[in-house]
Amino acid sequence: MAKVKTAVGVDVGLKEFAVTSTGETFPIQQFYRQAQKQLARAQRKLARKQKRSRNYLKQLNRVQRLHQKIERQRKDHHYRVAHALTKRFDLIALEDLNIRGLAKTKLAKSILDAGWGGFMTIVEAVAVKRGLHVVKVSPHGTSQDCSSCGTKVPKTLSVRTHQCPNCGLSMDRDENAAINILNRALREVGIILPACGGFDKSRPVKQEAQATGGVQISLLA
Repeated sequence: MAKVKTAVGVDVGLKEFAVTSTGETFPIQQFYRQAQKQLARAQRKLARKQKRSRNYLKQLNRVQRLHQKIERQRKDHHYRVAHALTKRFDLIALEDLNIRGLAKTKLAKSILDAGWGGFMTIVEAVAVKRGLHVVKVSPHGTSQDCSSCGTKVPKTLSVRTHQCPNCGLSMDRDENAAINILNRALREVGIILPACGGFDKSRPVKQEAQATGGVQISLLA
């Protein structure tokens, strides 16, 4: 594996589409919800027409084009975010989410509209073309654990700020999760950071990750 000079953790969500371990945010784009009324009208018109008639087929084509437009808009947004990340970072850490399981919850429509699974596939594809690395880690505890001291700080989805009672760290919950994702990826891959590594010293990134049988990657400033 090639040397890595820069790395970032990315937490996907529904308040913001993505938040990185450096504090950057990418806004959510709800393309399906924005087109939902227009799509519903088109589908009602379709339901009123005689099946397989010429007018039915014309209206069916209109409905299909609306779905295609939504899909193209979503994919374009995913590519924009993917390129923004891969232009600046050699290693991108993501959560290995169970999208099918999440799609069975009450947030299913919003999750499918965000298209997390498609986004991660695109990030991996763009990274491969550029010779970069994507590491997927377990999502367990990334939102609850303190990225500075590791203390578990339980919080509901409505609580948007991580406040650690142990070390006093206070920051956006999604950024805290993104840092946890990055730290977990560094440990799993077996990266060792030099004393003057290329990360912002204000970030709670461990200076040395334990070897886990993976390949060690030097991070250079």
